[in-house]
Parts: sequence; C-alpha cells; structure tokens
Amino acid sequence: MSAGVVLAGGRSRRMGTDKASLPHGATTLLGHVLDALAAAVDGPLLVVGAADADRALPVGTWRGRCRVVHDPVPGRGPLQGLATGLSAAAADGAETAFVAAVDLPHLHAAFVRAVLAYRVPPVEVALPVLDGHRQPLLAAYATALGARATDLLAQGELRPGALFAVSEVRELDAATLLTDPALAARDPELRAARGVNTPEEWARSQRDGTDTS
Repeated sequence: MSAGVVLAGGRSRRMGTDKASLPHGATTLLGHVLDALAAAVDGPLLVVGAADADRALPVGTWRGRCRVVHDPVPGRGPLQGLATGLSAAAADGAETAFVAAVDLPHLHAAFVRAVLAYRVPPVEVALPVLDGHRQPLLAAYATALGARATDLLAQGELRPGALFAVSEVRELDAATLLTDPALAARDPELRAARGVNTPEEWARSQRDGTDTS
C-alpha cells in the first residue's frame, strides 16, 4: 500500500501568504496536490503541518482518507517533515509514500505514478534529479525511513541529504522518468515538478493553466 504525504508546514515567507490556501481552480493549492496524490496512491493521505500552527483541510472526495499530522518541534525544516509524514504513513500500514511539497500547481497523478514505480526494494528512495537538482519533496520513500530521519534529527541533522547518505537511493533524471509512456504523453516537459515560491511565479503558473490529476 502506498500513501501520499504533503508537507505544508512552511512559513511561505517569499510568497507573502500561506501557499497552501491559495485558490487553484475550484480548490486550493493544497487541495490540488491532494487531488493528484489521491488519484495515484491506494492508501492514506497525510498533510504535515507546522508544530505551532493549525492546518485545515480543503473539501475533496478524498477527505475521508486524509488527516493532518503536526511536526513535534517547529523550525526544523523538511527533514522533520519527512520524519513526521513517513512515520505517520508507516503507522497507517503503508510501505511506500510519495512526498510532495504543497507548492506544486502542475502536479498530476501520472508523474506520481512514474516515480512510485521505481520505489521497489532494495531501493528506499526514488529521487527525481531535474535540472541538476535533487527533488526531495517530489520523491517516493520507504516509510520505514521515518524512524531513520528521526534518529538523524536527534543527532542534529536538518538536511534531507543526510537521509539520502544513509539510504539506498535511485536517482531519476528526466530521460528516465520519460520512459514512462503515460508521463511522456501527459507532460513531456515535466511541468509537474515546477514549484512556486513567489507571487510572480504563482501568477505565471496560473497563466500557464490549471493541471488536473
């Protein structure tokens, strides 16, 4: 069983407003990402919120399989979000989780499925590497890594790279991902991976059109 995890605990300082709540088509940006994950995974959906902030769920057909979990400590970044989300997914019985940032207005199910296909043991992390950059918040993980991430945090680590250094990672470049025929037909430019951090990027993404799962 695979889960979907959305990290929605960031402060959205560059955007100037809560990215998760931005209107996106008939829903919000968080709702859009959950729509894409719900169409691609067969297990629970988990939204990771900051330890010191409430996080409400938007309306969606997936609402009955979705819940919010909170980081135990604020301000420890994406490695804490990974530890929280993967541990919660493991507790819900999922062996694999696709972890997404909340700021992906073009994310869709075909991309999620293409990445999940590579999370087959002994691979513990199926990690897209696009334009020379690793994409830890657009990757598939063995949920058992939640405990490993928690141990790294206890040692003072805050970088996802620390988790990759002690895990079996399969890096996926664009050419590898596009061997998936459904993804190649749906999204040959891999727009699904384009996040938004500023008002200008958000406005551009809306002019480019709304993606559906």
